[in-house]
This record gives sequence, C-alpha cells and structure tokens, in this order.
Amino acid sequence: MEIKGDEIRRRMIEHDLLDPGGFVLVGAKITGQLDLSDVVAKKPLVLRDCTTEQPVLLDRAQFSQLDLRGLTAPAVHARGLTVDHNLGLSGARLSAAESIDALHMRIGGSVYLDDGFHAAGSVTLSGSQISAVLMCAGARFQAGLVLVDLRVGDGIFLSQGCDVSGGGIHASVRLRGTRVDGQLIFRDGRVSSPDVALDLRHVRVGKELFLPFDGVEGKAQLEGLTYEGLPRDATLDEWLSFLATRTLRYSTQPWTQLAAAHQAAGHERDVRRIRVAQQRDLRRRGQLSRWGRAWHLIRGVTVGHGYRPGLALVWLAGVLTVSVGVVLISGAVRCSTVEQVGYALNVATPLVKVDATRCTVDAGTAPGQVVLATTWLLQILAWAFATLFVAGFTGLVRRNA
Repeated sequence: MEIKGDEIRRRMIEHDLLDPGGFVLVGAKITGQLDLSDVVAKKPLVLRDCTTEQPVLLDRAQFSQLDLRGLTAPAVHARGLTVDHNLGLSGARLSAAESIDALHMRIGGSVYLDDGFHAAGSVTLSGSQISAVLMCAGARFQAGLVLVDLRVGDGIFLSQGCDVSGGGIHASVRLRGTRVDGQLIFRDGRVSSPDVALDLRHVRVGKELFLPFDGVEGKAQLEGLTYEGLPRDATLDEWLSFLATRTLRYSTQPWTQLAAAHQAAGHERDVRRIRVAQQRDLRRRGQLSRWGRAWHLIRGVTVGHGYRPGLALVWLAGVLTVSVGVVLISGAVRCSTVEQVGYALNVATPLVKVDATRCTVDAGTAPGQVVLATTWLLQILAWAFATLFVAGFTGLVRRNA
C-alpha cells in the first residue's frame, strides 16, 4: 500500500472527521515527504511498520499519542513536539547522519527507543521533558546519544543490550545536567568510545544508580553526579579504581558523593577507604604545588591523611626502636643495659620518661658524638609523629586535607 505524505497531513489537519482512535496505518509506503510540522491533532497517529525515503517532520506538532514503531526512514525531526501520552519508535531504523533531532519535546507518558531500534546517526533529545520512562533497552546508537538537560520522571533505561558508540568530539552518552526522579540504569548495556564514553556531569538521580563499569569502554565524567543510596552493580573496589583511573581528571565531588552514600549506609570502614583513595588521587592528579605534594605524601604515609592515625604510632615505635639500637650498639653510653634502654627512651620520646640518671655519654669519642647527633634527630621525629597522631586522632588533619 502506498500513500502520499500530503494525504496524511490533510487527514490529521481535519482530525475532527477522524475516528476517536485516530489515524492508523500499518505497513504502508509513504511517498513524498511526511511533513506534520505545526499540526495540532488531539488524536492518536499510528504509522506502524511504515517506510519513507525522506525525513519525517514533526516540529511543534501535537498529538494525543504517536506510534511510529517499526518506522524505516532517514530521520525524524521533532523539535518542540508535544505528545499527551506515549511516543513509540520501538524497532525503528533510521539512516541519516542526524537520525533524531528532538529538542524540547513534551511527552506526557514514555518514549520508547527500544526493541531493535537502530540509529546510524546521532540521536538528540536534549531539553525535553518525559513524564514516565525513556526506554532504550536493546537499542543501537552508532553516533552517540545526547540527553543534555533532560527531565525524566520514572527512569532512564540504557540496558538489556543497549549499545551506544560514537559521539565525535563529545561523549558517546551525554547526560550532562539531566534530572531523573527515578532510576538511571545501565545494566547489561554497553557505552564505548576511544575517548570519553560517558558524560554524567551534574546529573541528579532521585533513586538508585545502576552502573556496572564493565559496560563502560572509555573514560567518564562524573563531576556533580548525585544519587540516592549505594550505587548498584559495581563493587566498592571497582568504584575506587574507576574514579582513580577512568575519569578525565581529579575532582573532589564524585569521591565525596560515594563516601556520603556509604556513610548513610553505616559503612564507616568503607568511608575511610574511600577518603584515603581520594587523597591518593589528589596527590597523583590534583593541582598541588611541589611542597604541597610533599606534605600531602607525608600526611598519607604517617597518618593516612587523618583516617589512619594509628600509623603515626607505628612510626613512633620505629623511632624508639632505632634509638635503643643506636645506644646499645655504639658502646658510648656508660651504664647497665637496662639503663641504656631507659636512656634511649628518654632522649627519643616525648611521652615516656624513665630513670636513667646514672648513664653518661662519652662525647669525646666518635661513637659518642654519633649517639648525641642521632638521638637529637630521633627526638625531633618522635615529637613530629606524636603530634601527627594527636592531629589525626582529633580530625585536625582531615579538616586541613
């Protein structure tokens, strides 16, 4: 069956004459261009499994429902399209370099780009509002998916075999500034790019985030991403590795968000792991001066940036051990062995004082001079480690990190 695009436009303009079920066409070949721009028809339009050799134009049109399932066409242009209920493009095959240009749509129900949907060119839904679900399960996008500043009610599903590649100089999937009141799900999907695969900057997810990292092939941008609860489908180890090695640059916010999620779940040990891993990433990729980087390294080694203050006590114990060893080996301290140990503790630690008044150091000999110089240095180190322990234990190091 063949029908002219002008005939479909005429019937939709005269929609008062249509059946309440709207205009329904199945398996037809549409000749000429189907131009429904600015058509206001508060009835359904169903063009199922139809084909056309020219782009379908839907700019600023209004329908109660729009069913284009199985459509074969170069492209769909739908800027400012309004649909009271669902927009269906399940199984559609679009071949143009710009397969879908649908900025600022208003969809009262769901948008279905699933069930074998295939776009050879870019698909753009930026600035649109979708009250229910954006469903892309099982779809293939060869030149990127642009969902910037989208507003979605129930959820976005880039899952169940959804495959997104391309994107040019931008990320394959661009969700920057998007708000999802429900879930954002990448489960069993694939997003790939030789550079940036996923742009989730300033995305707000009202409920859970399902993001298995084995489906992300390329870098990701996560600055400003927020979500409720613990992120799903990836372990904490995978998150720590991903944030440290698969993001474009160091950013505090993704680490803080992950730590806050585990804090809310009562996982204090995991919070400490996240904070320590964050500080390592800061030292490796953050904008620190040479001295700032050196001090950062010292904090990390000695007190774990305030999250492992017990490390400072380990270092302090090491200092005391070295002090005792120097005194005993030198032979320049005149007293019993027990008193030599006490002397070594006295000169090296700010915390413990024992009776070693009978000990004297033969300062006129080289070993005696070594003992004096070494114990002075060890005393400085001991005070430093003791101070770092107190600062780490009280949280002072964390506040200044």
